[in-house]
Amino acid sequence: MKAAGCTDPRSWVNSELGEDLPQFARFLMLRDVHTLADDVDSALSEALFDRPELEQTLATLRGAVDPQALHALLRAYGKALGNSFVMAVDEGPSMRENGMPGWLLMETDANDEPTGRLVQGLHEDYLDFDDRYTP
Repeated sequence: MKAAGCTDPRSWVNSELGEDLPQFARFLMLRDVHTLADDVDSALSEALFDRPELEQTLATLRGAVDPQALHALLRAYGKALGNSFVMAVDEGPSMRENGMPGWLLMETDANDEPTGRLVQGLHEDYLDFDDRYTP
């Protein structure tokens, strides 16, 4: 876990062993969602791809707003989207009716075989995860 960037691997490993929870898989998922949310430049590049009208909007914003403030705003927006994503993964479909399918996130081993352990409760750690990893 330390090699994966975990700042406190002992507590995660103790929880995994003591409670039989897939904490390493949870850590990796949270780390990756946070990394994506933090990467404002890549997200902007994807959002602007083949969208010249949005490029002009961004240029206008950059001319009117302090660059650090704009970056902070976009990073906070990315974090909020990441939080919404992990909530959806944890809770399943928001408008689920009888007969509708749902989903579960399951840990796999190094050979991509399911372990049978569900990766759950991501939203419990997402918002305060910044200090738990080093990018």
